[in-house]
Amino acid sequence: MDLVKQVFINLQFWIDKNHKWKSNIRMKEMIYLRVMRDRLLKQPVMNRVLYSLIPILLFSIYLFGWKVFALVMVTNLAAFATEYIIIVKKKNGKVSMAVLVTGTLLALTLPPTLPLWMGAVGGFVAVLFGKMVFGGFGLNVFNPAIVGRTFIYISFPQHMTVTWLKPYLLKDFPGGLVRWTAEPAMRTSATILGQIRQGGATEYSLGNALIGFIPGSLGETSAILIVLAAIYLLITKTAKWQPMAATAISLVLCNFIFFPQQNILLSLAAGGALFGTVFMTTDPVSQAKGKYAIWIYGALIGFLTVFIRRFSLFFEGMMFAILLTNAFMPLIEYVIDNLILPKTKAVKA
Repeated sequence: MDLVKQVFINLQFWIDKNHKWKSNIRMKEMIYLRVMRDRLLKQPVMNRVLYSLIPILLFSIYLFGWKVFALVMVTNLAAFATEYIIIVKKKNGKVSMAVLVTGTLLALTLPPTLPLWMGAVGGFVAVLFGKMVFGGFGLNVFNPAIVGRTFIYISFPQHMTVTWLKPYLLKDFPGGLVRWTAEPAMRTSATILGQIRQGGATEYSLGNALIGFIPGSLGETSAILIVLAAIYLLITKTAKWQPMAATAISLVLCNFIFFPQQNILLSLAAGGALFGTVFMTTDPVSQAKGKYAIWIYGALIGFLTVFIRRFSLFFEGMMFAILLTNAFMPLIEYVIDNLILPKTKAVKA
């Protein structure tokens, strides 16, 4: 049973059992408890996504310090406040758990050196322009977290692309657990993707990338933790396996084509490709819906990611690949459902 669910059930049981104390509890507090319980328990899918991100967040704190947690809190508060202000006066208006998923995913795609106020701006933009302008939860065309990250990336490129932090290693224990952030001497401009683009040898090994001891965005360093999160999401039927599989296959094939001399696993483990494959392509609202379209969706994201990495000025392509695919999928799904499938059925008939 989910932890949140158990907490609320136990608390409600205590209230119901101890009738003599009910008179001492204000009615507003009782109503608030029931409302919050209902809001949380009606979105178990979103809760499980947040659970899957906890190990990644904790490891990121060890790597880069407690500023990581502060950045996650700031983006979530900004996202929550934005949605609350917009829907508070609407009939049956309530903030969904999805906004916390958006804020957390956004924060984990940001570099550890990013100023906190920029994270807040990203949370605001993610919810307002990534979701609410389309009508709110369930109606957005684009992945809100990606919209927020793209805005920060374009508006503050130096903070998103130039300065990174070397992570604390096992030998540095307790590492970031006792620090706000890393020392200035640990700042670096070298990342695996940047070194791959330059055609030289990479400073970090595949083992470093798999475990997570590499510079990068907060939640994108440890390939092992991301894969474990993917397994959890699939076992609990929180996410579909098709977009993950389609994107991963496309990434591998396109890396063979565009980066034939590079280690394929290292290319997948570096940057946001793996994180995006697991957490962004599986967004239940913005992902493709049809059984054929969902494979095209993943294949297109994988192709565009590697294509952008190879030929554009940007080292990372997953962010733009998802946005472009989100934009084209309604048209692609319309063509499949209204032009291709009817002709196929007619031929078989």
